[in-house]
Amino acid sequence: MKIASKNTGLFIRFGALATAMLFGQQAMAEGTRAGTTIENTASVDYTVGTIDQTDVLSNTVSFVVDRRVNLTIVPTSTPDVVTVNPGGDGYFVDFLLASSSNSDLDFNIVLTQETTGTEVDGSGLNDDTDVDDPRIAVFTDFESGTPAAPTDPGAGTTTAVIDDMPADEGIRIRVWGDAALTMTDGQVAGLVVTATALDTTGAALAYNAPNDDGLQNFDANGANGVVFANDGFTVEAATLDVAKDATVVDGDLGTGLALPGSRWQYEIVISNSAGSATAEDVVLTDTIDDDLTFLTGGAGGSDFTDIEVDDGTGAVECTAADGDTDGCQVVGGVLTVGDANRVIDIAAGGSYTVRFQVLIPDGAPTPPAP
Repeated sequence: MKIASKNTGLFIRFGALATAMLFGQQAMAEGTRAGTTIENTASVDYTVGTIDQTDVLSNTVSFVVDRRVNLTIVPTSTPDVVTVNPGGDGYFVDFLLASSSNSDLDFNIVLTQETTGTEVDGSGLNDDTDVDDPRIAVFTDFESGTPAAPTDPGAGTTTAVIDDMPADEGIRIRVWGDAALTMTDGQVAGLVVTATALDTTGAALAYNAPNDDGLQNFDANGANGVVFANDGFTVEAATLDVAKDATVVDGDLGTGLALPGSRWQYEIVISNSAGSATAEDVVLTDTIDDDLTFLTGGAGGSDFTDIEVDDGTGAVECTAADGDTDGCQVVGGVLTVGDANRVIDIAAGGSYTVRFQVLIPDGAPTPPAP
């Protein structure tokens, strides 16, 4: 059973009109299609003694419309680079390849690492490192529709192919990279996408010479159908420095020497360089030497209960007991500061200090046997 209405018919007619206008605009934008044969013959009309004579025709002149290769490729995020963190995987940037040629084209796409010292994506930042496992994939639709994002193609995929991209269309290309754990703050890693135009059979295009069918190829950019662009990543990392110092407190008999019976204070300072990313969820561990006694509860004259910590806003004490909720503990001779109960974040230019005290044991001499 068919169901129709006047409004439905009207919508259909409007849709057909819009479609016709769209295709008409595209045809106008791309120009006459490459390979079109143009034929033209002139005629002359005349009379003799007022009597109309048979028109005289010229020879027919014909030529084939040549292919104009006019391409652009740009990062979609210009002039920004993507921030990455050391050890992170699956970071990506997108490029848009567009054609204003007068024929459909295929493309070979190649991904490479940028050359050291080259500026990346107009950001003012120069490449000085590489990402791990660069890889590439092409979106599954042209820009005239809503492009569906490609999935990560997996390790080692550095080439892609675009088939039959229509004239006056564009397509997105996505490239991924992983950030090595060894990357440092401020490093820049660029990736280069190079696109080479082919005919729709996948064959290379010849320039500056006619093909067998008379069709010639002209690159408006003078690049023989090759375009490229770069984009990339900048590393945002915490730059931590850990300094540990030991100072004698008493029991050294004024010598400053590590004598048995002397009490020492350890101070550990964790610093994050200015301009770095915030170091989050910091955990400090320190294995106390078996020949030392960790002083708890003020034992041995210790100046604080167990452990003293300072996040820059003032020193506070925490206990070494295992199982409490203050984020400090000493278990099996290993001191740990920082957990879900004591979340330590160190901002750029900030520091975190941990202090504790130990005793060098002074065992009583064993008297000689009588």
